Amino acid sequence: MPNLKAPRAATLAAWAALALAGLWASGGAATTNGLANGGFETAAADAGQVAAGWLTAPTGNPAQWSDDAHTGSHSALLTVPDGFGASTLFQDSQGNLPALSAANVGDTPLLTFWDKGDASTTGNANFWLRYMGAGGILLDSGAQSFGDSLSPGNWTQLSFQGAPIPAGTTSVMLEITTAVGPLLDGRANAVYVDDIQLALTTAAVPEPSSCALLLAGLVTVGAIARRRHA
Repeated sequence: MPNLKAPRAATLAAWAALALAGLWASGGAATTNGLANGGFETAAADAGQVAAGWLTAPTGNPAQWSDDAHTGSHSALLTVPDGFGASTLFQDSQGNLPALSAANVGDTPLLTFWDKGDASTTGNANFWLRYMGAGGILLDSGAQSFGDSLSPGNWTQLSFQGAPIPAGTTSVMLEITTAVGPLLDGRANAVYVDDIQLALTTAAVPEPSSCALLLAGLVTVGAIARRRHA
């Protein structure tokens, strides 16, 4: 007569194994800000930084640390007060996160930030999102203008969905630039940015307690199967 209990126990074990796999899969992914100090609250630690984590062009019109903030106490000010030139702010995600890997391929980072100011009638305000690899730039978003969203007295949030991350990408670089020349109408070229977020997906690891509980269940099911089989 066939032993029906053993197949049943094997079925239970199979379901438990699938549940364990599902736990790892359900861990899925977590979202991490790829840019450090996105609120510009931490002061610069090194020369060439407008604030911790953020670099600025060493010549021309370096970005400034401003106390005119969307939230908190500080923002970054990109300004060309002399009426001709550019002011640039940039950061590479690898300064904040481990190098991106094959697990990030296909991910579409979401960039958001708040802006305020005036690029003047003879200026512009742009940003670039660049995917970097061992050989340099793998993919470039091209200049994305946000001058139309600027208001001298009000903060406005801007959102940009990046392209899928290509294979070989080790980091994502953000560059924000305002340029003008010359000022003809007396309007200042001054652009404030704050609360910058670059949402990158990273692999999530299940809680150790959850794994331990499910593994204990697998052991129990295995013991039941052996006892019934005997």
